[in-house]
Amino acid sequence: MIKIEKKPKILVIGDLMIDSYLMGKCERISLEAPVQIVDVEEEKTLLGGAGNVIRNLTSLGAKVSVMSVVGNDDTAVSLKHMLDELETKSFLMEQKGRKTSKKTRIMASHSQVFRFDHESKNNISFDNVKKLYAKLQEKINAYDIILLADYGKGVLTADFTQKIITYANKNNVKVIVDPYGDNYDKYKGAYLLIPNKDEAQAVTGITIDNNDRLLEALKELKNKFEMQTALITLSEEGVAVLKNDKLSIMPTVPLEVFDVTGSSDTVLASIGFALALDNDIHTSVEFANLATGVVLRKFGSATVSLDEIQSDQVYLDRKLIEKNLSCKLN
Repeated sequence: MIKIEKKPKILVIGDLMIDSYLMGKCERISLEAPVQIVDVEEEKTLLGGAGNVIRNLTSLGAKVSVMSVVGNDDTAVSLKHMLDELETKSFLMEQKGRKTSKKTRIMASHSQVFRFDHESKNNISFDNVKKLYAKLQEKINAYDIILLADYGKGVLTADFTQKIITYANKNNVKVIVDPYGDNYDKYKGAYLLIPNKDEAQAVTGITIDNNDRLLEALKELKNKFEMQTALITLSEEGVAVLKNDKLSIMPTVPLEVFDVTGSSDTVLASIGFALALDNDIHTSVEFANLATGVVLRKFGSATVSLDEIQSDQVYLDRKLIEKNLSCKLN
């Protein structure tokens, strides 16, 4: 487990949204059109996107602040209320004509039938970039680390993202990024990016089909985007980490996978949490693997607690001891 000597103070900047779930059963087809009829039995509303990163950080015990831009609508009101319930310090700018992101999923017997989105994807205004950057300059020394949760909804513009990273570097505050799209130039200079294998291949132009190519891709990411270190998530195979120009593959937690929704949010939150407490990259990735293993066994955009991670660690340590004893006996 990681060392935890304080509650880390973490700033999340990115695209906030609400995830809404309408859950029920489907036992008939409509007479009006060849579509399923879902009899809704339960409705669940959660913070999504950067909000899910915040939920995970809060569950882990961090003190969290958030900077973002929302619309002047009912979804924004609900979103602010949910942030207040998590005791998150919110620096939110409203933008006229902007739709606060809300994704509504129709679920039948735990399977997603349909999803519809209300959102804006255009870049936030220059005026709001200016206001958020001014707030960052004012508060920078209050944070142990900054997490950028980019979902391509327009908050993390290229100009704003570079301003954040440059100013954070001047103040020795690490910036960790969950990237979006294929333009990683805007993330140049961040301490760490967290792309998956497909994203890394697209950005580096390297086909990752063996460990030598994986190491080459890690080095390309580190050098091209001027990072302190590099990693690539490999789904069920774990996480590949570059340290001292050597490849290290940290295996994933070998437990049941139920739902992958929101797992990348948990990776960002848990690695950020661990690094904010001055743990090294390998220890932080091990912690993130445990955290993600817990979330993958839950339904929807779930969170993880330190107690759950500790339980998984004890389970895995016991299995390792049993395996070693079996090998010795045989």
